[in-house]
Amino acid sequence: MKTKLTFGLMLTVAVLAVIVTVFHPWSQPNRNPEPIAQPEVEPATTVAETASEPVHTAARPQPIQNSPPKQPASVENVAGSSDPLAGITNKLERLNRIRQTFVALAAGNPTNAMRAVKDLTDGTERETALLALVTQWTQGHLSPAQDRAHYIANYGVEAGLGVELASNPELAVLWANELTEGAGRAAVLRRTAAALVGSDPAAAFALGEQLPGEEQQNFLHAVLASWASSDTDAALKYADQLQDPSERDGAIAAIRTTAPVGIGASLSVQDGYAVIGQLFPGTPAELSGQIHSGDRIVALAQGDGAFVDARGLPLKDIVDMIHGAPNTTVQLQLLGADAGPETPPHTVSILRNQLKFKR
Repeated sequence: MKTKLTFGLMLTVAVLAVIVTVFHPWSQPNRNPEPIAQPEVEPATTVAETASEPVHTAARPQPIQNSPPKQPASVENVAGSSDPLAGITNKLERLNRIRQTFVALAAGNPTNAMRAVKDLTDGTERETALLALVTQWTQGHLSPAQDRAHYIANYGVEAGLGVELASNPELAVLWANELTEGAGRAAVLRRTAAALVGSDPAAAFALGEQLPGEEQQNFLHAVLASWASSDTDAALKYADQLQDPSERDGAIAAIRTTAPVGIGASLSVQDGYAVIGQLFPGTPAELSGQIHSGDRIVALAQGDGAFVDARGLPLKDIVDMIHGAPNTTVQLQLLGADAGPETPPHTVSILRNQLKFKR
């Protein structure tokens, strides 16, 4: 009896031990142990450092690995795998989301950012995206609103905003090629060349080679005219080295649209008279000592020709009469600013010269 009792107790203990071993959760071995050592590869940064990655603020680090090239970022995937505009119907909220999205894209690859704009079909949303990119890339240094409005009115919003990037030739040319065409593309390239020509004339004029042949001459003349307004001597020297006589004459004529041959005085209209304003230093008007700010132009004559009454003439006509060829004479009949009604005008003969600007 004692032996049977002892055997029964031992059997009970054995059964309990098996039950504890099988069902106790912390007695199982770890079948998926976490490695204690550092991983063999470093996690890739989540900031956009490659051509196809937008900026993510809460992405999970992934191991560096070789993978197929990713498609360019778009509005649909810039904030993740889903459309950031999905479900948003409020117009203001959509525009705010687009602005945030493209501010993030501006920190990444420019080509991807520009191509993402093409996914937007609504005009207002598209303009919001473009302005967000331009503002970021220029650090907020935009041209006056009226200048931008002029370009937008004449060439469209893509070109009108693209000219804001003129001080960054690489970015501006990329914008021209990705987002503009025709006259708008030519306008962006011209503005970019005008910003570049002072430091690298060869690179500036090379941009014109991207345009169709019939547009290249207009491009050349526009860039030379802009250059002449800030460095006339440099523009004239470039024009002088052009081998083709007709091309050279056309270039000089373009230069003289902004740096004309004249006397070197600004004009305005007061009470029907063209009135002398500022006299530019070193110009014929200033060097003559006979022309003063405030003088009123009564009449003009070309060389020894007859005088033409200037009172009431459009200012443009008077300016055109003062301009002419170098070393030719224009005569002005002037009344001083303080001259009385009975004071006769005095006549000044002056040789025209090439006006030169340097900024």
